[in-house]
Amino acid sequence: MSTKNGRWSVTLFCVKFLVFVIVLVVLWWLVLPYYGQALIQLAGAPLKYVLGMPIESGHIDADGMLNTNTVLTFVVNGHFRGMPIALLVTNLPPYVALVLATAGLGWKRRLRILAYGCGILCFFHVGFIVVALRFQDTMEQVSEIPTAVAQFFLTMPFMLWIVFAYWDRIMSLGQEQPAKVDAPPCSRDDSEE
Repeated sequence: MSTKNGRWSVTLFCVKFLVFVIVLVVLWWLVLPYYGQALIQLAGAPLKYVLGMPIESGHIDADGMLNTNTVLTFVVNGHFRGMPIALLVTNLPPYVALVLATAGLGWKRRLRILAYGCGILCFFHVGFIVVALRFQDTMEQVSEIPTAVAQFFLTMPFMLWIVFAYWDRIMSLGQEQPAKVDAPPCSRDDSEE
């Protein structure tokens, strides 16, 4: 009976995740130009004031079905430096869908997990844009870097979900100790044989 319950809960999780991720990805792509504007501000400041790039301006070019060809562009010394961001930042909706589909999380814990994970993902979006634009020429020479970064960004929502949603269970696996069973005391006759 517990096998059927286990299968049912896994099936229910998968269905909830699928529904959430489809809806959230579509909504995310619709608001992507606005998130892109925020990324311009958050990445532009360190690029200009910390790394010394002479940024003149920045803008978002939203294009493609559901903004899937959105490009973040900075103007640096009169030259346009752009990068597509739709695929880069689309790891946020799967993370939210995983957290929303997970059973057994209280609403306060669920909100805390959403805030931590989304904050970390957004931090990495900004960090990647800063590094990629600052070292764009070098990164274009090493073709393995974009592939490695793409793989990392694809797996990141799942890693964060496992850590934040199941950390207490993971940590308790090593803590369980078998109950001690007291052995009956040996009689004097048994010990002499």
